[in-house]
Amino acid sequence: MRIAEVRALLQGYSDEQLRLLVSEMYKRIPRKVIEEREIDELVRNPEREARAGRRRAREPAEPPDFETVKWEADEFIDNATRGFYFAPNRVVPKRQRPKWRFVAKRLYRDLLALTQDEEYLPQVSDLLTKIYSLLCDGCGRYLFTSDAPFRTMGISQEDFYRSVVAAKRKASSSREWVGAAVQLLADENHDYSTTAGSLAHVLLEFLDTPSLKEEALEQCERFRRDNPVRSRERKRWEDTALRYRIEKRNNRLVELAFMLKVALSEPETAVDYFKAHYLESSKETRLYVLLATLFRYGLRDLWVKEYEAGVRAGVKPRKALEDTYRFIEQTGRFPEYMGWG
Repeated sequence: MRIAEVRALLQGYSDEQLRLLVSEMYKRIPRKVIEEREIDELVRNPEREARAGRRRAREPAEPPDFETVKWEADEFIDNATRGFYFAPNRVVPKRQRPKWRFVAKRLYRDLLALTQDEEYLPQVSDLLTKIYSLLCDGCGRYLFTSDAPFRTMGISQEDFYRSVVAAKRKASSSREWVGAAVQLLADENHDYSTTAGSLAHVLLEFLDTPSLKEEALEQCERFRRDNPVRSRERKRWEDTALRYRIEKRNNRLVELAFMLKVALSEPETAVDYFKAHYLESSKETRLYVLLATLFRYGLRDLWVKEYEAGVRAGVKPRKALEDTYRFIEQTGRFPEYMGWG
C-alpha cells in the first residue's frame, strides 16, 4: 500500500487496535533493521524522531569532516585489530560489538564522500585501504562477530575493492596505484563468495590502456619473484600453512597475468606463462585450472590443443573435461557449462 492508504486505514482504528498493530509490526521487523534504522529510538520518542526526519529531508547533506572521520576510522581499526569487537573487553561494551558493521559502513560512505576533496585524497585513500585490509583480515580470522565481514556490512568485496582502486588512481601515479592494486589482490584474504578472478575483473576495469596493462604485468612479475617457490625448496618446508599461502599468492598473480595477456591479445603467451609458473603438484589439477580459464574466455581452439597435449603427456582428465572435449568434437563449439552437453 501507499503511505496515504495506510494513513487512511489508521484513522479508523481504535487506540487498542493501534497498540496491537504497532506491537505486532515491531515483532516482525528483523533485529538488523531495528538496529540499522534506529527503530527503538523512534518508538521511544516518535515526535522527536519525526521532526528530525523532516528536518533532515529539508536540509542538504553536509560533507563529513575529515579530521572527525579520520579519528573514528583510526579508532575503529585499532579496536578491531585488538579484537575488541569479538572478545570480551572493557573498551567496546558487549551491546556495541555487533554494531561494528554500522560503524564500518558509515566510515566507508564518509570516506567515499571525502574522495571528492583533493586536499585529503591521499589520506582518504590510505584509510580506505586500511579498512579494506582489515575486513579482508576478518575473512581469515575472528576479528568481528562474523567471519564474512563484507557480506555482513552489506557491501561486496568487489565493490569495496573497486572503491579502493578508484581512490588510489586519483591520489597517486600509475605505477603506485597499479602496484598497490595488484598487491591487494595477491595478498589479502577473500570472503567465501569472492574469487581472485572476480577481483581481477574489477582491476581490469581500471586498466583501460595497453600501457596500464603492461604496467600491471610488470607488477605481477615483480611480486611473484619476491616470493619464488622452487620445487626442491618446497620439499624441505615444514610449515605447510606457509607453503599454502605462498603458493596461493603466486597463483593469484599468475591468473591475473594470464588475464592481462589475453586482454593484450596474447592468448598463446598467456598459456605458456601459466604452464611455466602456476604451482600445483597434481598435473591433472593444473590442466583443469588452465582449461577452465580458457573456457571462461571462449578460447576453444586453444582449449582443444591443451587438452590433447595433456592427454599425450599422460594426464588422465576428469570426467567434466572428457565430456567437454567430446561435445566440442561433435558440435564444434563449447557447451553452456564445462562438462555439460
